Amino acid sequence: MKKLLAILILLLFQLQIFGQSERDQKIQKVEERKSSQVPNSNNTNTYNQGYQSGYNNGYNDGVWRNRYASPYFYNPYDVGYYPYWNTSRRWDRRDYIMTTNPDLVERNSTKPIRLSLGIITEVDNFQFQLSPYFITGGESFAIFQYHATLPLIYPYYDNISTWEVENWGDENSGNIETKWDFSVGAGRSIDRISPFVMAGIASRKIYDAYYDELYVLSTQRQNGIYLINKQGQINMSIRAGFLYHWEYLELLTQLRYDGRLGIGIGAGLKF
Repeated sequence: MKKLLAILILLLFQLQIFGQSERDQKIQKVEERKSSQVPNSNNTNTYNQGYQSGYNNGYNDGVWRNRYASPYFYNPYDVGYYPYWNTSRRWDRRDYIMTTNPDLVERNSTKPIRLSLGIITEVDNFQFQLSPYFITGGESFAIFQYHATLPLIYPYYDNISTWEVENWGDENSGNIETKWDFSVGAGRSIDRISPFVMAGIASRKIYDAYYDELYVLSTQRQNGIYLINKQGQINMSIRAGFLYHWEYLELLTQLRYDGRLGIGIGAGLKF
């Protein structure tokens, strides 16, 4: 009986020493990570310089320079630039007037430009992405989109190896993935519907996630999850969709393939 009691006390003592050793090792990893993160002191100066030099563009002496003040004359019988995409014949805060008078048509100093800004949400079986989009052009137009996942809420450690995690006995919590995608495309307006196609480059970062029951490597608010073993992937993305628009509002829907199939919907304003 005394031998059994001595063995139990020895086992408890060894477990306590091991627990303390694991905590100390993890505290050291946290300190190493903090020491490697050097803040950049130049960001504020760069921002202030850009603000001072570029904010007033287009607004001088209390007067906003409105290049859309004059009407745009067009001949509806000529093939060319006219506001076909707007049934009310008003676009960019200018009135578009039909005329067969060549003198009036030749007065046009600038051609009408289509300009839209909006937001798209795109989902697949693994991720949710939020993207701004920008459209400019005329009957044929260019469209730009930048998609990104939400930022990481879990800390990443490049100073922790898989064998250390296995030695600590931390539970594997699967994989965490972040992604960004920049795409450029072109489309054409056909009355109120504007089909378009796009191509882009997608970058994925994949992490191995683990659970720290001691909450040293990750806090309780972060559910004790921490990340190691970052891997990067570059893929090509292809999108196709269409816009449906009114005078000031447009709706967008599209399909995406980049190794995974996703669907996106969005809305934007026309300026």
